[in-house]
Amino acid sequence: MDSLPSRFEALTGHAPFPWQQALFERLVAGDFPRNCAIPTGIGKTSAIAVWLLALATRAEAGTIRGFPRRLVYVVNRRTVVDQATGDVERWRKNLDEHPALADVRETLRRLAVWPRPETLAISTLRGQRADNGEWRLDPARPAVVIGTVDMVGSRLLFAGYRCGFRTKPLHAGFIGQDAWLVHDEAHLEPAFQGLLLEAQQEQQRSRDIRPFSVTALTATSRDGIVDFRLSDEDFRNDVVAARLRASKALALHHVKDDGLVDAVVERVLAHRDSGQAVLVYLRTVENVERVSDRLRKEGLTIDLLTGTLRGLERDRLVRESSVFRRFAAEVSDVEPASGTVCLICTSAGEVGVNMSADHMVCDLTPLDSMVQRLGRVNRFGTGAARIDVVVAGLSEAAGDVSEGTYERARARTAELLASLPVVGTTSDGVPFHDASPAALDALPVDARLEGFTPGPVTLPATDILFDKWALTSIRGRLPGRPPVEAWLRGIAPWDPPQTAVAWRLEVELVTGPLLEEHRPADLLELYPLKPHELLSDRTDRVLKHLRGIAARVSDLPVWVVDEEGEVEVLTLDALVMRGARAIEHATVLLPPSAGGLALDGNGQSLGRLSGQTDKEGAAGPDVYDVADRWIDERGEPRRRRVWRHELENEEDQVRGMRLVRTIALDRSSSAVPGRPKGRRYRSNEGVVCEGHL
Repeated sequence: MDSLPSRFEALTGHAPFPWQQALFERLVAGDFPRNCAIPTGIGKTSAIAVWLLALATRAEAGTIRGFPRRLVYVVNRRTVVDQATGDVERWRKNLDEHPALADVRETLRRLAVWPRPETLAISTLRGQRADNGEWRLDPARPAVVIGTVDMVGSRLLFAGYRCGFRTKPLHAGFIGQDAWLVHDEAHLEPAFQGLLLEAQQEQQRSRDIRPFSVTALTATSRDGIVDFRLSDEDFRNDVVAARLRASKALALHHVKDDGLVDAVVERVLAHRDSGQAVLVYLRTVENVERVSDRLRKEGLTIDLLTGTLRGLERDRLVRESSVFRRFAAEVSDVEPASGTVCLICTSAGEVGVNMSADHMVCDLTPLDSMVQRLGRVNRFGTGAARIDVVVAGLSEAAGDVSEGTYERARARTAELLASLPVVGTTSDGVPFHDASPAALDALPVDARLEGFTPGPVTLPATDILFDKWALTSIRGRLPGRPPVEAWLRGIAPWDPPQTAVAWRLEVELVTGPLLEEHRPADLLELYPLKPHELLSDRTDRVLKHLRGIAARVSDLPVWVVDEEGEVEVLTLDALVMRGARAIEHATVLLPPSAGGLALDGNGQSLGRLSGQTDKEGAAGPDVYDVADRWIDERGEPRRRRVWRHELENEEDQVRGMRLVRTIALDRSSSAVPGRPKGRRYRSNEGVVCEGHL
């Protein structure tokens, strides 16, 4: 155990905090905490590094039996970019190369059945590089799996969103056995946390040989149970103390409902000449768009980060945006934008994004959301941040709002923020309150819980349900086997249904008799939709945009994929006639010729759905159909579809890939990429799908 400081520093690049040493000692003893109360900004992700070194310590002592070889790190679905993957990749590089870690490296490599160049398997169950398969190639090899609630939870329940039905039991076994599930910010997803505990109890009842362990990584537990927290030694640590007491002066500004946008814009413009990075949070996409339009007209340099972005553009923003670079904590090759910059976010930018702003302007949300927002400003305690919270639509008295509602939680949050210690006043006499992590942590626990977003209705998971979900060989709907979504998220009346949208060329090529030979569900099984292809938005907003598209191209085919993976083929006008209920919790797959993406002035995709721009898909099919942009760590495509005329002969295959399906078109087609528009080519052109899945 004494070797942790030197090993941890060689692995991560910095010495361990006292809480990391304490967690290491508990893990080595086989004691996995149920709840870790670690504030944001204190290195929570490093629990992964602590586990890895504890695994090596147990292996060195010959006591590996019973210690989990896989760590599954679960984040909230609204996470736009989870830098945990980048952190773990850097740690793996150090593990494989640092001389001080040679003994750890050799110990961990001996655990694998089939040794590979990299000691640790790393897989991300979302994003452009979704599921590279490393975590499931060798069950004995140490592995870190990082994923969202949907991606991890669906696999645990044998549903495996966007997985083939043949692999669903495999995924469930790897997630649910010999693993440590760390649920980051678990208080934001109480239904999923409850599901994990129920599944764990069922494993204990069934006496599973290698059951998984569960740890909620959250500063405020909804059930009040905390068995691991910062110690006095942590508070005496200079780095931890600076972050916990970071200067964050918060002012509350009460306005009428229709004054929210004006008030937010006014307070952002107060920083116009500061040359600093200003973070803006707004609850609705509509307000994000209104504020961004106003600030652009004022000449500010801005960028948007919302949950409605397609995965491809979402990842690109984080990698390439010069504005985002001003907020990101990680070092990057991207040249940061100069002057005053503004990043405008919805809740998608609240959780799991390792960024730090100089100042913040936002509307009011329940306390659990506000704490996440406050954790993204002056994150490391190196500055003095001003935070302006615009309170619209509430009386200043929480008692004026009915009990048990979302608005009640907002009102209670306003009261709690106003009760924080006063540290000064604005120029117009509004008090500044201390919103540091230490001040927030001093609020009474019961009062904090009153300000939380109301918990959803959670459904009990029984042994009968687990058995039904495990019947993966029976495809389609099965009585008594409901979709798993309600168990992952719970039922929240204030959370409107969502619909996903993507584009595939096959939608307009595979028609007529071809639909019998090449069932859409089978094609999506072989060539599944990946997160980088998908954008998601409120169902009512998606329907509005689809109506705009249908007004131009109503007779185009569309595939509607339900929660069970079944596909219905119909025309776009027939779909919009059915209304919102027809696409709730579904994926709408459009042909590229339908258009529907918002574009910038250079014709590049902004990743947002729009029924009024890019008429007739003028941007070209490659902007829309991005299925083949699923890449590995080296930037190489993991799958590819090719036209037969692109091959030198019919026997040619793409190197390193296997042929999964050949589609011989039995009708004339004008949709061949790279050919002049309006030309018609005969059926022997065909399309060859290749890839390794």
